[in-house]
Amino acid sequence: MFTKRVFLILSVFYIAFLSLSWVWAEEQKTPETNLASYDPKTLVFVTNRDSSDVAVIDTKTDKVITRISLEAFANSHMAMLTNDGKKMLVSATGRDQFLIVDLATQKIEKMIKTGQSPEHFDITIDDQLAYVGNMQDSTVSVVDLKEGKEVKRMAGFFEPHGFSVLPGNSKVYVSNFGAHEVRAIDIPSQQIAKRLAIGDVHHAAIRDPERYMSELKGIANPTMTIDGRFIYAADGDSGAVGIIDTRTDRVIKTIKVGDAPWRAYASPDGLFMLVLNNGDATISVINTKRQEVVTTLKGGIEMTGVNFAQDGKKAYIISRGDSAVYVYDMNSFKMVNRLKIGTNLALETAATTADGTKIYLASSTDDSVYIIDSASDQVKRIANVGRFPWGVTILGSASPNYCH
Repeated sequence: MFTKRVFLILSVFYIAFLSLSWVWAEEQKTPETNLASYDPKTLVFVTNRDSSDVAVIDTKTDKVITRISLEAFANSHMAMLTNDGKKMLVSATGRDQFLIVDLATQKIEKMIKTGQSPEHFDITIDDQLAYVGNMQDSTVSVVDLKEGKEVKRMAGFFEPHGFSVLPGNSKVYVSNFGAHEVRAIDIPSQQIAKRLAIGDVHHAAIRDPERYMSELKGIANPTMTIDGRFIYAADGDSGAVGIIDTRTDRVIKTIKVGDAPWRAYASPDGLFMLVLNNGDATISVINTKRQEVVTTLKGGIEMTGVNFAQDGKKAYIISRGDSAVYVYDMNSFKMVNRLKIGTNLALETAATTADGTKIYLASSTDDSVYIIDSASDQVKRIANVGRFPWGVTILGSASPNYCH
């Protein structure tokens, strides 16, 4: 009798728990919204790694208007829109897939098998091809976006991390995080056209491989100048930035910067490259006309990105280690603000609206997006955007699309 009574009590509690869980799950769902009525440039797309979906925020209301499911275990690294604003492209790292999502239906149109652990990618201006870096097996998948299939998988890379497609669709530059080099792919032939060594650590590595190859920090991203004339590639181990002439595919100059540079970020006017040095928490400012460091700024711990706003007059440097954003005037290079977003927050990446008035910043530890008004530097929070928000993208952003 006692056993039966306990069983009945436990059953009642279990049913109540299931009911509450269902109610909670329903409350977390965001109603599906017809995105066809929106200008895609007014929407923010936030990649949520742990909930395997993408939250869509309306910049006019700063509310999440829908969450697009990527299905189980996508654990996506980044998303971006095609240039016509009709499709969303996603690297589903957890499933070794590249996804094409139709924004009109908010459904996955194509699931394309890639190499292992696809992360970063870039697309051609005609929305024809995507180049996807598969970090685990060090290959690059070439995806035909019209046909929705992988047309080639290129081997011989070393953790292909960042991509920059040259204007005119003639070449794409690929950084190797597991090597001190950038590779240029000729798009018409789909062949590696050039291997470009950055810095001088590769010479020392030949003499002492155990020291220099154990925890190698190579090139995170090949950052293109606004006019496409040069590529700036920061090498994490050598503390140097190599400048590649995109006409000749030669490293024409090497510039010493701070310790353990992450990558360069181009100002919207094309005059400067800001290089984040996470080894000594500094920011090297390179004048692209003179091709030299003109000043060094104070940064934060574990910097993850730079966003420009107010027509490029202000630079916002994200510090994950400080849970803060450092704000610099790009005319005087003086720090004008330090925005403490919170405590023990992992600030990831951000995107600036096309008009440069607002910055949307992902915070993975509290499942939130923080909005910075670039005129006043006031900050507000959108909570519960999804679990572990990571990448943020806006079509036509005032800062170039990036991830980390």
